Amino acid sequence: MPAIGKQGGNYAYPAWDVMNPSPAGCYTVAILSMKTPIKVPLVVKFLIGIAGTLAAALIAVFFFLAQQQERLIMAQIEREARVLFRQVVITRAWIADHGGVFIEKLPNMKRSPYLRDDEISDQHGKKYLLKTPAMITKELSRYAEDQGLYWFHITSLKLTNPENAPDDFERKALAGFERNESQELFTVEKVDRKPFLRYIAPLYIEEGCLKCHSHQGYRVGDVRGAISITLPVEKTYAEIGQTRRTMAVAGGLMVLTLAGVLFFMIRKLVLTPTRRMQSSIQAFSEGKFDQN
Repeated sequence: MPAIGKQGGNYAYPAWDVMNPSPAGCYTVAILSMKTPIKVPLVVKFLIGIAGTLAAALIAVFFFLAQQQERLIMAQIEREARVLFRQVVITRAWIADHGGVFIEKLPNMKRSPYLRDDEISDQHGKKYLLKTPAMITKELSRYAEDQGLYWFHITSLKLTNPENAPDDFERKALAGFERNESQELFTVEKVDRKPFLRYIAPLYIEEGCLKCHSHQGYRVGDVRGAISITLPVEKTYAEIGQTRRTMAVAGGLMVLTLAGVLFFMIRKLVLTPTRRMQSSIQAFSEGKFDQN
C-alpha cells in the first residue's frame, strides 16, 4: 500500500476497503473516509457578516417602506370613497330640494309601484316620470358599474323597496350608526377572488326627505339609512406587489454592490499592504535585507 505521510517514524495509511478480487485477479479498493477541514479566509467571513447585516437592515427598511406605501395608497382610496359619498349626498339633496326630477318617459320605462302621481303629460301629450333621489342614485350607480369604475348601494333597516336590502357588512354598519357607535366604516372584501374596498356612511333625514318618508315616523336628523361605496382595488394591489418586487431586486443589487466595494477596499487597503509587510518581515528574518 502507498504511504500517505510519516508521523513519528511510522507511516500513516488511509482506510482502505479491500473487495473481492475480480476475475482478472485484481483487487478493487475504495477510500472510506478522508476528512479535510475547509478553511474559510477571514476576509470571506468578514464579507459574509457585512452582507448579512446589510441584507437584514435593508429588509427591515424596505418592509417598513412597503407598509407605509400601502397605507398611503389605501388612505388615498379611502379619501376617494369619501368624496364619492359626498358627491352622491349632494346630488340627492339637490333632487330632494326640487321635489324630484321629471324625465321623459321612454318605451322601456315603467312607473314605480312606490310612488303616487309620478307621471305627468305636457300639452303635446308627451309623458314624464318622476325620479326620486333614491331612483337616480341607483341609475347613476349602474352607469358607473358598467364602466368598471365603482358602484354604490342605498340601503336601510326600514325598507321601502326590498331591492335595497342590506348585506351583512351594511347591516352591521347600519346597526352601529343607529347606536351612534361610528360615523363610517371601511373594509376590504374579495368577490370572485378580486379585492374590493367597501365604504359606508349614514344618510340623515332632512326636510326634503319627509315628503316621501314622513309616514315611516322619521324626524329631521334621524338615520334614514346609508350609502355604501364599492371600489375595485385589484389594480392597486397589483401595483403594490410590483413595487415590492422592484424594491426587493434593488435591495439585492445594493447588497451585492456594497459587498463588492468592501471586498475591493479591504483587498486594496488592508490585505495587499499586510502581505507586503509579511514578505518584508520574512525577508528580514532570513537576513535578506538591504545593507545600505
